[in-house]
Amino acid sequence: MMSDKTSSATPRWVRKLLIPALIGGVAGVAASAATLRFIGSSAVGGLDSSATIAALVGVLYAVIGTIIALGAVNPKIGERFLNVEDADELREQKKVLSLSGGAMTLWGAALFALALAAPGGPMPQAAALFVAAGGLVIGTLLSVLVYRACDELMLAVNLEAGAWSYGLVFVVVGLWSILSHLGYAAAPAPLDLLTLFYMLCLLASFIAVGRRGMLAPR
Repeated sequence: MMSDKTSSATPRWVRKLLIPALIGGVAGVAASAATLRFIGSSAVGGLDSSATIAALVGVLYAVIGTIIALGAVNPKIGERFLNVEDADELREQKKVLSLSGGAMTLWGAALFALALAAPGGPMPQAAALFVAAGGLVIGTLLSVLVYRACDELMLAVNLEAGAWSYGLVFVVVGLWSILSHLGYAAAPAPLDLLTLFYMLCLLASFIAVGRRGMLAPR
């Protein structure tokens, strides 16, 4: 009874916005710190800046994907840190969220493996190729299943996110290419481009979701 009264007395924006943001922030900082510590350990021996950023972005994807998947698998816990109305909404979206979380985790693992690939990292190139190709392909197949299972609203959000992704990639990568071609900037390395695609697609998703008011406390 006391917990119900306390919960009802807590402002909704605290329960649905501040607390989830704090949980996500703590998880992200902890994962980033652990990643940097691992990169600096004797097992890796350090990475260059491109590979380090790629590893951090890969871990970010994996953390977000894991949080989404865990929330979908356990709606009672998920409603506490995911921006949903209640546990029933998570139960209704269990398939979509589970597949989405799995896809993001696999994509993150793919980028992380590439960051650790030889000659700059400790992972043999063949192993990195196997993990990266498998993660990208299986993650993409899961995203196709997500697309087919989405309702009309989420289909519209996905299409809008795709359009934003295309626009952001065209502008950012295009501008970088122009500057590189004219000698004003260094040419982007392949891993830099891949990391940039990851970051811009994630940004595009937040833009598409935010434009429809889905980031507001629910």
